[in-house]
Amino acid sequence: MFTKSLKVTDFTGQNIYVGLDVHHKSWMVSIYSDEFELKTFSQLPDALKLGNYLRQHYPNANFHLAYEAGFCGFWIHRAFKAQGIKCIVIHPGDVPSSDKEQKRKTDGVDSRKIARGLKNNELNAVFVPGEQQEADRMLIRSRAKTVKDLTTVKNRIKAF
Repeated sequence: MFTKSLKVTDFTGQNIYVGLDVHHKSWMVSIYSDEFELKTFSQLPDALKLGNYLRQHYPNANFHLAYEAGFCGFWIHRAFKAQGIKCIVIHPGDVPSSDKEQKRKTDGVDSRKIARGLKNNELNAVFVPGEQQEADRMLIRSRAKTVKDLTTVKNRIKAF
Protein backbone atom coordinates (compact mmCIF):
# COMPACT_ATOMS: atom_id res chain seq x y z
CA MET A 1 0.00 0.00 0.00
CA PHE A 2 1.31 3.40 -1.00
CA THR A 3 0.92 6.43 1.20
CA LYS A 4 1.49 9.99 0.23
CA SER A 5 3.90 11.77 2.47
CA LEU A 6 3.56 15.52 2.62
CA LYS A 7 6.80 17.42 2.92
CA VAL A 8 6.15 20.77 4.52
CA THR A 9 8.86 23.35 4.06
CA ASP A 10 9.19 26.04 6.68
CA PHE A 11 9.91 29.52 5.31
CA THR A 12 10.47 31.17 8.69
CA GLY A 13 12.55 34.32 8.27
CA GLN A 14 12.62 34.10 4.47
CA ASN A 15 11.27 36.88 2.27
CA ILE A 16 8.71 36.14 -0.42
CA TYR A 17 8.19 38.87 -3.04
CA VAL A 18 4.94 38.96 -4.99
CA GLY A 19 4.37 41.08 -8.10
CA LEU A 20 0.81 41.59 -9.33
CA ASP A 21 -0.38 42.74 -12.74
CA VAL A 22 -4.02 43.55 -12.02
CA HIS A 23 -7.00 43.60 -14.37
CA HIS A 24 -10.77 43.46 -13.90
CA LYS A 25 -11.11 39.74 -14.64
CA SER A 26 -7.74 38.29 -13.65
CA TRP A 27 -4.47 38.90 -11.86
CA MET A 28 -1.10 37.70 -13.07
CA VAL A 29 0.94 36.75 -10.00
CA SER A 30 4.73 36.25 -9.88
CA ILE A 31 6.37 34.94 -6.73
CA TYR A 32 10.08 35.32 -6.02
CA SER A 33 12.25 34.29 -3.11
CA ASP A 34 15.60 35.88 -2.26
CA GLU A 35 17.35 33.45 -4.61
CA PHE A 36 15.11 32.78 -7.61
CA GLU A 37 11.64 32.88 -9.18
CA LEU A 38 9.29 30.40 -7.57
CA LYS A 39 6.10 30.59 -9.60
CA THR A 40 4.04 32.66 -12.05
CA PHE A 41 0.33 32.04 -12.51
CA SER A 42 -2.99 33.71 -13.24
CA GLN A 43 -5.91 33.84 -10.84
CA LEU A 44 -9.25 35.51 -10.30
CA PRO A 45 -9.02 38.95 -8.66
CA ASP A 46 -9.43 37.87 -5.03
CA ALA A 47 -7.04 39.17 -2.36
CA LEU A 48 -8.23 36.73 0.30
CA LYS A 49 -7.65 33.74 -2.00
CA LEU A 50 -4.12 34.90 -2.83
CA GLY A 51 -3.34 35.59 0.83
CA ASN A 52 -4.50 32.08 1.78
CA TYR A 53 -2.44 30.59 -1.06
CA LEU A 54 0.70 32.38 0.11
CA ARG A 55 0.24 31.34 3.74
CA GLN A 56 -0.44 27.73 2.74
CA HIS A 57 2.47 27.29 0.31
CA TYR A 58 5.02 29.52 2.06
CA PRO A 59 4.24 29.23 5.79
CA ASN A 60 5.81 31.69 8.22
CA ALA A 61 7.45 33.70 5.43
CA ASN A 62 7.70 37.50 5.32
CA PHE A 63 5.48 38.54 2.41
CA HIS A 64 6.12 41.67 0.35
CA LEU A 65 3.62 42.49 -2.37
CA ALA A 66 3.42 45.25 -4.99
CA TYR A 67 1.15 46.28 -7.84
CA GLU A 68 0.89 49.24 -10.19
CA ALA A 69 -1.48 52.12 -9.46
CA GLY A 70 -4.29 52.29 -11.95
CA PHE A 71 -7.98 52.01 -12.58
CA CYS A 72 -8.67 49.61 -9.70
CA GLY A 73 -7.93 52.08 -6.92
CA PHE A 74 -6.51 51.09 -3.58
CA TRP A 75 -8.88 48.38 -2.36
CA ILE A 76 -6.25 45.71 -3.11
CA HIS A 77 -3.76 47.48 -0.84
CA ARG A 78 -6.31 47.68 1.96
CA ALA A 79 -7.32 44.02 1.56
CA PHE A 80 -3.74 42.75 1.89
CA LYS A 81 -2.97 45.15 4.72
CA ALA A 82 -5.99 43.73 6.60
CA GLN A 83 -4.47 40.25 6.17
CA GLY A 84 -1.13 41.39 7.57
CA ILE A 85 0.70 41.27 4.23
CA LYS A 86 2.99 44.20 3.40
CA CYS A 87 1.70 45.74 0.19
CA ILE A 88 2.85 48.79 -1.73
CA VAL A 89 1.32 50.56 -4.69
CA ILE A 90 3.84 51.76 -7.25
CA HIS A 91 3.82 54.23 -10.13
CA PRO A 92 3.78 52.29 -13.45
CA GLY A 93 6.53 54.44 -14.94
CA ASP A 94 8.93 53.71 -12.09
CA VAL A 95 9.27 49.97 -12.75
CA PRO A 96 12.76 49.29 -14.12
CA SER A 97 12.73 47.32 -17.36
CA SER A 98 15.04 46.37 -20.17
CA ASP A 99 14.51 47.21 -23.83
CA LYS A 100 13.53 43.61 -24.52
CA GLU A 101 10.87 43.70 -21.78
CA GLN A 102 9.42 46.92 -23.18
CA LYS A 103 9.08 45.40 -26.64
CA ARG A 104 7.59 42.13 -25.39
CA LYS A 105 4.97 43.46 -23.00
CA THR A 106 2.72 40.78 -21.53
CA ASP A 107 1.04 40.36 -18.16
CA GLY A 108 3.57 37.71 -17.13
CA VAL A 109 6.52 39.93 -18.03
CA ASP A 110 4.98 42.86 -16.14
CA SER A 111 4.33 40.87 -12.96
CA ARG A 112 7.87 39.44 -13.05
CA LYS A 113 9.33 42.96 -13.42
CA ILE A 114 7.36 44.14 -10.41
CA ALA A 115 8.38 41.16 -8.26
CA ARG A 116 12.03 41.48 -9.31
CA GLY A 117 12.03 45.23 -8.64
CA LEU A 118 10.51 44.62 -5.23
CA LYS A 119 13.13 41.99 -4.44
CA ASN A 120 15.96 44.31 -5.52
CA ASN A 121 14.47 47.22 -3.51
CA GLU A 122 14.13 49.36 -6.66
CA LEU A 123 10.48 50.37 -6.21
CA ASN A 124 9.05 53.40 -4.40
CA ALA A 125 5.53 53.42 -3.04
CA VAL A 126 3.01 56.09 -3.97
CA PHE A 127 0.76 57.76 -1.42
CA VAL A 128 -2.29 55.64 -0.57
CA PRO A 129 -5.22 57.86 0.44
CA GLY A 130 -7.74 56.86 3.06
CA GLU A 131 -11.15 55.60 2.01
CA GLN A 132 -12.83 58.95 2.67
CA GLN A 133 -10.20 60.89 0.72
CA GLU A 134 -10.47 58.43 -2.17
CA ALA A 135 -14.28 58.86 -2.20
CA ASP A 136 -13.86 62.65 -2.18
CA ARG A 137 -11.46 62.45 -5.12
CA MET A 138 -13.92 60.30 -7.04
CA LEU A 139 -16.71 62.81 -6.38
CA ILE A 140 -14.58 65.70 -7.66
CA ARG A 141 -13.57 63.72 -10.77
CA SER A 142 -17.21 62.81 -11.46
CA ARG A 143 -18.28 66.43 -11.17
CA ALA A 144 -15.48 67.60 -13.48
CA LYS A 145 -16.47 64.99 -16.08
CA THR A 146 -20.15 65.99 -15.84
CA VAL A 147 -19.28 69.69 -16.31
CA LYS A 148 -17.14 68.80 -19.34
CA ASP A 149 -19.94 66.69 -20.85
CA LEU A 150 -22.45 69.50 -20.23
CA THR A 151 -20.18 72.02 -21.96
CA THR A 152 -19.81 69.67 -24.95
CA VAL A 153 -23.58 69.31 -25.29
CA LYS A 154 -24.13 73.09 -25.01
CA ASN A 155 -21.52 73.70 -27.71
CA ARG A 156 -23.21 71.17 -30.02
CA ILE A 157 -26.58 72.87 -29.52
CA LYS A 158 -25.08 76.31 -30.24
CA ALA A 159 -23.46 74.93 -33.40
CA PHE A 160 -26.92 74.16 -34.85
